[in-house]
Amino acid sequence: MTKIRTHYDNLKVARDAPPEVIRAAYRTLSQKFHPDRNPGSATAPRIMAILNTSYDVLSDPDKREKHDQWVAEQEQAASEAAKPEVRAQPPRHVSTPPSPPKAISGGTGAHVREYWSVYAVIAIGVAIWVSGESRMAPLAPQPLPASVAQPLRPQYVRSNAAPNGQPWPTLAGYIPGYQPLHTDGLSSVTEDNSGNDSDVFVKLVFRDSAPSYPVRKFYIPAFSRFTLTKVTAGSYDIRYRDLVTGDLSRSETFSLEETATYDGTQFSNMTMTLYKVKNGNTRTYGLREAEF
Repeated sequence: MTKIRTHYDNLKVARDAPPEVIRAAYRTLSQKFHPDRNPGSATAPRIMAILNTSYDVLSDPDKREKHDQWVAEQEQAASEAAKPEVRAQPPRHVSTPPSPPKAISGGTGAHVREYWSVYAVIAIGVAIWVSGESRMAPLAPQPLPASVAQPLRPQYVRSNAAPNGQPWPTLAGYIPGYQPLHTDGLSSVTEDNSGNDSDVFVKLVFRDSAPSYPVRKFYIPAFSRFTLTKVTAGSYDIRYRDLVTGDLSRSETFSLEETATYDGTQFSNMTMTLYKVKNGNTRTYGLREAEF
């Protein structure tokens, strides 16, 4: 049976692989084949486009379910096509031709003229048999639909500078040129990127206004963390871009509180993870470019 090429094959994972395995496989392959890491390679952009497509499908539960259904249908169709087609054979001539005489007068030509009807029946039977055999040839396997190999979104290429034109910092910290806002509070928020192998561009967004707006913009390298201090009390969320894949995510809304007590002020100190981990404390959601 013809093997169906799937998105699982592209990312080299099993079909029942959990999301964290799929994400890890995509990161490993994208770092290996990214055009920035393979300058001058004619195949790297095409391979990266296929990886992007496969990750886009397998990281989305709805798209993944539809892909699994498509794979099952294609394998069923290939299995049916591989079965030999059984056709009714036309009846062969079953009568026993008369035995030729031991001695034939008049040579070969006379023999053919005498038994021409026997040879005609044999010739017709052979022609019908050959025609039936040609019709029973198995169907050629159908190629994989072009939509599987086509990227569903433009390939992301990391810029050498932040959106405001300033170079990315070498260490975790605020990006020069973006003025920190909401700096008169006592609360702090630590953004933990230590379990992530990608650099991230992060925004702290104030939600107690319409529209909401970013009050801090900063950069965290892979395997690092950064703490925002003196944050004013209020409702916020975290929005960030993965600088390897270009993926956008946001956290749930959270509150920073300052409460006066008899001996001072009680305030918030939060730590949030920027990646999906088992028992992690941050649930993230996809984000559109216009919302970032």
